[in-house]
Amino acid sequence: MRLLLALAALVAMSLPGAATARQNIPPVIVYFESGSDALNAASRETLEAYVQLLRRVSAPRVILAGHADAAEGDNAENVGLSQRRALIVREYLAVAGIPQGTMTTQAFGAARPAVAAKTAEPMNRRVEITVGPDSGW
Repeated sequence: MRLLLALAALVAMSLPGAATARQNIPPVIVYFESGSDALNAASRETLEAYVQLLRRVSAPRVILAGHADAAEGDNAENVGLSQRRALIVREYLAVAGIPQGTMTTQAFGAARPAVAAKTAEPMNRRVEITVGPDSGW
C-alpha cells in the first residue's frame, strides 16, 4: 500500500503541467530488509519513478537520510548500516543520471525511528529522500 501511495504521488507530479520547482517534489521513502543495504525490486521501482521527477529539476538538492531499527545491532553498527543504505541509494541515483554533487547523505542509525519500537520494525529500515532548499526531515 505504501508503495502504491508513493507511486501515485510520483505519477501525479510527472503529469504535463505539474510544477517542477524543487520544493514541489514530494519526499519518498525506500525500505530495506533487516540487516541489509541491498535494494529490493519495490525499492528499485520507487527510485526509478523518482528519478523521472528529479530529472525535471535543474541541480536539485537531494538529501538521503539513512535509518536502521534498534534490533539490527548496536549504535555503531546501526549508524554504519544506515550510511551504507544511503550510499547505495546515492549510487543508484547517480547511475541514473542525478549529479552526485547535488546529493548529500546522512546516517541516523536507530536514533530517529519512524515507529517507536525496541524490537524489529520494518518501517524503521529506510532511506528518506527529500528534495529542495529546505529538505531534510
